[in-house]
Amino acid sequence: MKTVTCLVLMVCVGTLMGAGSSIGIVRSAGDFQVDGSTIRGNSTVFEGNLIETSAVRSIVQIGGTQITLGSNSSAKVYSDHTVLQSGVELMRNGEKRMIEAVTPKMTLKITSADKGGVVMVAMGGPNTVNVFATSGVAEVRNSSGFLLASLNSGMQLAFAPQAGAAASTQMKGVLESSNGRFFLTDTTNKARMELRGPDLAKFVGKSVQVTGSTIPGAAAAGGASQVIQVTKIEQLSQQAAKAAGLPGGAAAGGVAAAGGAAAGAAGGAAAGAAAAGAAAAGVGAAAGIGTAAVVGIGAAVAAGGTLGGLIATGTLSTP
Repeated sequence: MKTVTCLVLMVCVGTLMGAGSSIGIVRSAGDFQVDGSTIRGNSTVFEGNLIETSAVRSIVQIGGTQITLGSNSSAKVYSDHTVLQSGVELMRNGEKRMIEAVTPKMTLKITSADKGGVVMVAMGGPNTVNVFATSGVAEVRNSSGFLLASLNSGMQLAFAPQAGAAASTQMKGVLESSNGRFFLTDTTNKARMELRGPDLAKFVGKSVQVTGSTIPGAAAAGGASQVIQVTKIEQLSQQAAKAAGLPGGAAAGGVAAAGGAAAGAAGGAAAGAAAAGAAAAGVGAAAGIGTAAVVGIGAAVAAGGTLGGLIATGTLSTP
């Protein structure tokens, strides 16, 4: 009898240990769901819990990081990241955490580069993700970990897949040269790229538009995030350079803007950004962020570029 009792106790202890420990808490003034179960008030959060809000936002506290999920939002919560499936997420003090924004056609990984940074991510439709650096620098990477954009405080971008060019890269900037290599920092996403291709030297110091594709596995130099094989490079017209905030440009005949599929994708990304603006504004206001800064997510598009099959549109603003 004693042996049987001992075995039962060992099984119970093993079951409790296998259940895992909590990673945080979630609270709300209204109802929310955790793994499909409706809860009101607060609940303990465990690794991988799916949290779904209703008409009221919910706040998740994991260590020193505070995560606010807007109304009608859903996210899977882990100890080191969240997977945002719908709605809006705002993250405070999440330097070592990551937000994965997942759509049917792309996955973005968003992090804060600053300890006290504030980053907001809003799903603007089935294939648009809006990223806003409210405080500090926010970095956006693709599913492979390539840096797509580095957003300074007060900057927002909307990302959407580029139609018909899954691995295409298009960007604007001033071509630089150092130690026999060529570099360009994109005006829209602030990502620095190393460029490879013929006839680049004659464009050094000029405002250009570059089209190309990422070279897989190539080691980038000069602080660049990746290497681009250039398939087309053209000097921007004076008007296009001015619109992009770049110096000079060709007197005539330069490239004014991206066209065709890129322009259409830019419009789609802008529409998605506008669709998410109201929801993001509500989360921002509730979290103590100025409404004007948050509404900027849905503001008019001032610039656009493509990188790795994604198109990024957005503008610079001051919170």
